[in-house]
Amino acid sequence: MEIVEAAKAEDWERFACLTDRPFANTTAMAEQFRDASGMLRRVRDEPTLEAIVKYHDDGSRLIFAKLVFNDPVDLPIILTLHSTSAAPESTISIWTFYQDVHFG
Repeated sequence: MEIVEAAKAEDWERFACLTDRPFANTTAMAEQFRDASGMLRRVRDEPTLEAIVKYHDDGSRLIFAKLVFNDPVDLPIILTLHSTSAAPESTISIWTFYQDVHFG
């Protein structure tokens, strides 16, 4: 997944080019990217990708992805994407990319 590879490489410019629309808040997304990037570089194992896709009446999709690590101490990274349709030429936007929070 190109998003994960850009984060592992600490390549903000590459990551920012992977969204087809501007971030709602570039400063906040850059902070999420730095945090998730640091986590992906620190953890030695490859994360497992779990995803749920929600389809809307207008054909758009919300894609909720979770990057899960082998060690439960390493909280998952949450990635949320929006796609205008299932067509190859659809517009895809990165909405969130952050480490999950544990309240226990």
